[in-house]
Amino acid sequence: MLHSRSYIFIPFFLFFLGYVLLENASPDVETSKIVGGLSAKYGNAKGWTAQYSREAISKTMAILGDVERHDVAEGKLYFKPPHLLRLEQISPQNESLITNGETVWWYLPLKKEVYKYPAAEFGRELSLLSDVLKGLKYSEDIYRITLKKNPETEDHHIILKRDPPWQDIDHLEMIISKGDFTIKQLDIYNSIGGLTRFLLGDWKEVAANKEFFTFSPLSDVKVIDK
Repeated sequence: MLHSRSYIFIPFFLFFLGYVLLENASPDVETSKIVGGLSAKYGNAKGWTAQYSREAISKTMAILGDVERHDVAEGKLYFKPPHLLRLEQISPQNESLITNGETVWWYLPLKKEVYKYPAAEFGRELSLLSDVLKGLKYSEDIYRITLKKNPETEDHHIILKRDPPWQDIDHLEMIISKGDFTIKQLDIYNSIGGLTRFLLGDWKEVAANKEFFTFSPLSDVKVIDK
């Protein structure tokens, strides 16, 4: 999976690299209110599904304001706390990423191959993603959270930086609906100034079984241990 592993996996789990100046910070009471709204909406759910569109944007593209879409993938995610995740990519080709918190499977049905990884290899990324999908519940002691004023939208726009920081992760930006605290967009900045953007929609609370987050390959599927 290493040759194209970033195609579906790394963009989602290797969150947050790149530096921005945190301007127009809000008082702690305002950020706490937003985090409280997220926690109330997502924190006690048994699980979620959402449609996603993922786009990789290089530093050059971001600086130039390139509006052309590059390296775009679309699909559906499934999440069950605390760290069970399944991504079903449908475009540009079918792929699946599945983890039960112990093992990660990346399934390529067209090639009849599945790559198998220990989840510990992606421990930081899994932890970070779980924090987001749990609505940042209990996360104010882990992240420095700042409100970013954005005159172009009435939504909440917050910036999160891990404290203490991770060497390869800088920050995450989230756009959240003011009305019901729905997570609408995640921007994940990397250390060289690029970002991975996720647009999220059609959130539905679900209670999927744990078995849904495991993978049992058919006999004609080649298993590649990494």
